Amino acid sequence: MTPDPPVKEQQRAAALYFRDEWQPNVEKVRFTQDGRRPAAGASWRANAIATVDGSEYHVIISPDLGPSFVGGDGRPPEAPTPAPHLALTLVYSDGTSEVIE
Repeated sequence: MTPDPPVKEQQRAAALYFRDEWQPNVEKVRFTQDGRRPAAGASWRANAIATVDGSEYHVIISPDLGPSFVGGDGRPPEAPTPAPHLALTLVYSDGTSEVIE
């Protein structure tokens, strides 16, 4: 089994997958942990807080699976069609950040 890419690469890929496939109106993703594979053969995933329309949602995201919303704050509202193009702020688990236009 090949090793996973570095944590920041995994987190960036997970945030972009979340935005592109599930929540195009996400404004910010802040990772609250490095992320890991919970079992042999399972997909890598990490806990994060996603900001959508000014509200925060606790989510578990992965670069190749749909999100799980946790913590009792529900799911974000559906994105309007067509979804607006928003800049995405990523805050990595190590405290560094970047903005993706």
